[in-house]
Amino acid sequence: MIVLRKPYRPSLETNTVVADVLTGAIDGSNYVYRTTYKYKRDRITVYYNGQALHAPYDFDQTGDSEITFKYTVPLSDEKVRATYELEGVGYGNIVRGQQVVAIGSISQDIHFGVSLPNFYYSTDVELTTTDGAPSVYSYVIGSKTVNGFTVFFSGVIDTANYVIDWAISP
Repeated sequence: MIVLRKPYRPSLETNTVVADVLTGAIDGSNYVYRTTYKYKRDRITVYYNGQALHAPYDFDQTGDSEITFKYTVPLSDEKVRATYELEGVGYGNIVRGQQVVAIGSISQDIHFGVSLPNFYYSTDVELTTTDGAPSVYSYVIGSKTVNGFTVFFSGVIDTANYVIDWAISP
């Protein structure tokens, strides 16, 4: 029996990508592969010829959409897939995430895990810090697109302890 599946594309109603085909040279010497979308850290399972592999034992999470195998080097006829939660995507119609703000920043780009159908969404942003006596910044949201928005600060961020918690409602 042959079962055909159409490729899985995530949407705002779900936050999981199932059986995503990883990209990278499957040539017996490449250890690095990329997912189609950004995944949520520690929420990814990689499948090598159907066998589940788990971080940090079998591979390292080396980027937002990248993994590096530790021992496995797939050959040309082998299958490498992953199931993972999308970074920045929540349940229902709410998309949320968190972004660290680099010291010296005057703005911060926020990117969604998926594209929205339009840029008519509302934003909820909170700038937080762990500093005991923090500098106070006002901020404004601008440059809205279907893939994200930019937060502009009233001054230069002076420590590496600021984080933006954000959510949008389409």
